[in-house]
Amino acid sequence: MHNKELFYFTGKCLMLDEDPEFRKEILEKISADAIEWQQFVGFCSNHLILPVIYLKFQSHGIIDFLPEELAEFLKEIYNLNRSRNDQILRQLKGITVVLNKSNIHPVFLKGAAHLLDDLYSDIGERILGDIDILVPEKDYLPSVRLLENDGYSCITPTPVFFIIEKLKHYPAISKPGSPAILEIHRLLTDENYSWFNPAITDQEKKTVNALKGCYVLTDRHQIIHNFVHAQLHHWGHINGIVAFRDLYDLYLLSKRSAIKETLPLIKCRQKAIAYFVFAGKAFGLNGRFYPKSNFSAWFFLKRHNLNLNSPAFYYINRSVIYLVQRFLIGNTTQLVRSFYSKSVRQSVINRLTNRHWYVAHLHTYIDFFARKK
Repeated sequence: MHNKELFYFTGKCLMLDEDPEFRKEILEKISADAIEWQQFVGFCSNHLILPVIYLKFQSHGIIDFLPEELAEFLKEIYNLNRSRNDQILRQLKGITVVLNKSNIHPVFLKGAAHLLDDLYSDIGERILGDIDILVPEKDYLPSVRLLENDGYSCITPTPVFFIIEKLKHYPAISKPGSPAILEIHRLLTDENYSWFNPAITDQEKKTVNALKGCYVLTDRHQIIHNFVHAQLHHWGHINGIVAFRDLYDLYLLSKRSAIKETLPLIKCRQKAIAYFVFAGKAFGLNGRFYPKSNFSAWFFLKRHNLNLNSPAFYYINRSVIYLVQRFLIGNTTQLVRSFYSKSVRQSVINRLTNRHWYVAHLHTYIDFFARKK
């Protein structure tokens, strides 16, 4: 399969519950030996969806048509992830207990929130990278200290040029024996997207049955956070890139809360529409998330398909955007803001007068260009 064909084939695999024709199409391709399974597994692994692929194939009777070794491999990956997520649930309880003792009630975000909120049909369905929690600004550093007293510590030394109090989240911390690293947030998003902030989400955050003493965002706010995180924070709308793990979360959330009712709450409306329209195309369900397309959606689709069809375009497009965003827009914006913001000015001074910042900055570029995808 070409990359484009593989992408849209995978989308249909994830949507087996939605259309019985998808099962017929998948079985026809299997029967015709039209699937390069190593390529398929690599693609799904990159998108962090192997466990849910296993569950879809199992529930729709496709697993028996796969090569035996592949079926066993998918089952093993699912079992390992289910076991890890079970450990993560215990870790979430431990974090909540520690913070509750000081009357701090964390708001779990993204994958951890979805796991607690029973978004998935099975706790092994979603691969979690880390645990994100949001705490009130006044509890930001106290929460870190409480968890440090419980055995957590920074994964890497915190650069001296950071102003910890002004970061979106504290540098990642981990605890020996716990499966996931932890990021403690004082803000939901970068300051560029401050229209979506804790003052808004706190008005309707909800408790979960699985764990007392903590909260998650409401379904509509989780949809907004999904869009902001995937398309704005990680530049997905600029690069023409989207991850199936994010799209699948969006799909499940959309079954709980209507996207058309959520859209008015999003400031970057055209970019959001492009994301929602593309989600429908990716899953072979045109109009499923949003019925009308726009220019942004058309342009996003063109860039996404070019990324799939041409490795050269993907690399050049990604590299140029990265350099422009990081070197020109990012640095220029910081310098301009430093003229009227004391905290930004101090942050800029801390960076420019510390030799370690130049080394760290150089390594971010080296790491980026060393990655193939």
